[in-house]
Amino acid sequence: MKQPKIASLIAVFSFVALTLGEPLYAAFPVSTSTGAIIASKRTRNVEIVLTSDSGKLTGGDNSFCVLFQSVETRDSADVRNVSVDFRQLVGKLQEEPIRATLTQDGVGHYCGEINLGRQYYTPSSYYAFVRYTDATGKQRRARLYVSVK
Repeated sequence: MKQPKIASLIAVFSFVALTLGEPLYAAFPVSTSTGAIIASKRTRNVEIVLTSDSGKLTGGDNSFCVLFQSVETRDSADVRNVSVDFRQLVGKLQEEPIRATLTQDGVGHYCGEINLGRQYYTPSSYYAFVRYTDATGKQRRARLYVSVK
């Protein structure tokens, strides 16, 4: 008799949690006010985490936050000049960017809103390009993959 997929996933995650000796969410210490993780990416010494209240983006209006954390200390990373734009993927083509307006809510914590419009594909694929200036003054860019349903 086959075991349901969800039960298999729970067993795998439980094994990983026991092996690591800490809860799975401890790798990304995100406060409850920030929401659930949509996507994350580690670049050099900074972890970039894209979050929303529901943990996903949908067609139309969306609110989201971008968090920057130091990989070594897990403290908020001091970054400046943060911008995010979303580009829909159609095959290998990228559509025109949809730019989001961000406001800084704290050190390494930026929130904003974006209207992704009507979705013609289900699920729709997007790249979220996060641009920022790190503590040394160097401009950086990270590309996160996001699926919109």
